[in-house]
Amino acid sequence: MTGARELARLIVPVCCPGCGRDDVRWCDECEAPWWEDPYRSEENAPRLHRLGEVPIAVWSIAELEGSPQLMIEAWKDSQRRDLDSFFKEAMARAAGSVAAEITTAKRIAVIALPARRSSTRRRGVDLPAMLATACAQRWRAAGSDAVAVPALTMRRAESRGLSARERWRGAQQSMRLSRPVDGTRAVVLVDDVMTTGATLAAARDRLEAAGAVVCAGLTLATAPMRGKSPSVGLGWESEADELSDTFDGRGGD
Repeated sequence: MTGARELARLIVPVCCPGCGRDDVRWCDECEAPWWEDPYRSEENAPRLHRLGEVPIAVWSIAELEGSPQLMIEAWKDSQRRDLDSFFKEAMARAAGSVAAEITTAKRIAVIALPARRSSTRRRGVDLPAMLATACAQRWRAAGSDAVAVPALTMRRAESRGLSARERWRGAQQSMRLSRPVDGTRAVVLVDDVMTTGATLAAARDRLEAAGAVVCAGLTLATAPMRGKSPSVGLGWESEADELSDTFDGRGGD
């Protein structure tokens, strides 16, 4: 019996990724933040703020700290594939919470921010695309004509040895539009994590250059405002605010 239990523990994770509690996939306390209604988070993303323009509305479920950060890191970087359904359901609930604001557009293209191909191969699943599909399904259930459109890709770019400013500019240049987007559909961008908003800004720029209208964004988590300058947006040169929206440098996508 003991041997069978130990074998099962090798196959199925038996500790909470948020607090390390044994014998539970996730505990009630660490699950609770993901049931909260999403909050407006664009003010925490200085790279979304272009001079003289109003940033797009972005909603997030949790702040990227404490147990939410540990859970996302386990999901992205520690092969916790049992968390796929957990975060897919959390995003679907969030999409339902903001449906009244989002589905006024009626026709929606839900576009995931692209994961790097190497990360998708390592994980065996495209995590942002999975979240975008969950949102589209939820908004269709609310009566909107919503479709998930895999319209963006990220070209591989070398970042070793580059400054923060050079890495940010490289991310802007790496974003590619892989297929046209129906101009009659309002675009909602979906991602797992937002830090400075640089990746969302790059995606918005690529899509708008192609004639699309980006109306909103939805993410699982947003990094808290600490250490960021709310007055710094596109058009300013501050290396402190040119971090990537991914876990690059922290062991992941």
